[in-house]
Amino acid sequence: MFVQTATFAATAGALIIATVGFLWFTTTGEYENDYLFIPPVITFLAAGAYTVMAASSSGVIAADIILEARYADWLVTTPLIVAYLGLVAGARRRTIAAAMAADAVMIVTGFAASTTGTAAVRWAGYGISSIAFLALVYLFLTAFTDALGSVSAAAQGMFRTLRDLTIFLWFVYPVAWLFGPSAGGWISAVDYHFIVAILDMSAKIGFNLIIAFSLVRVTELVDTSEQSETPA
Repeated sequence: MFVQTATFAATAGALIIATVGFLWFTTTGEYENDYLFIPPVITFLAAGAYTVMAASSSGVIAADIILEARYADWLVTTPLIVAYLGLVAGARRRTIAAAMAADAVMIVTGFAASTTGTAAVRWAGYGISSIAFLALVYLFLTAFTDALGSVSAAAQGMFRTLRDLTIFLWFVYPVAWLFGPSAGGWISAVDYHFIVAILDMSAKIGFNLIIAFSLVRVTELVDTSEQSETPA
C-alpha cells in the first residue's frame, strides 16, 4: 500500500501547488476573465479528495473510502470544468445546465459501476455512464462550439484547446476502467489508481496551465499592439 499512498499524497501535493500557483498568477496580474475563481477551486477540491484517499490508504482513516472520495471529487469538479468551458464559449445557461446534468449522470452511474458487486448493474452503470459522456462530448462539439461567435478570438482559442484536452483525457478514463479491477482485471488496483491520478493531474493542472498561458499570451499581444500604435 506504500506505493498507492505515495501516489495519492504526491497527487495531492501537485494539486495544492497548482492551486497556489494559479492564485498567485491571478493576484499578481490584471487579466480580463470573469471566471478565474473556478480553476483554483477545482484543483483545491481535488487536492482535498486525494488527501483523504492518502489517509484512507495509509490507515489513518479506518474505513476504505478511496472510491467514495474520488467520485465525490469528480461529482463536484467535473461539472465545474464543464461550466467553465460553457462560460468561456458563451453558451446559453440552459445548455450549460444540460451539460452539467449529463456530467453528473456520468459520474453517478460510473460510481455505481465501480462499487457494485452485481455484474448486470456494473455493466449497466458503465453503459449509461458512457452514453452520458458521449452526450457531453456532443454538446461540447455542437452547442458549446456553435456559441463561439459571441466571444473574442482569444476566448475561442482557449475554449478549443480546453475542450480538446478535456475530451481526450476523459475518453481515457472509461478505457482504463475496462482494464482495471472493476472490469477486466488486467491491471492491478495500485496501477489503476496510479493511471487515474496521472489523468486527474493532467486534466486539472493542464486545464489551469492552458488558461494561464492563454491569458498571458493575450496580454502580451495587447501590450505589443498598444506599443506599436503609440506615436514615436
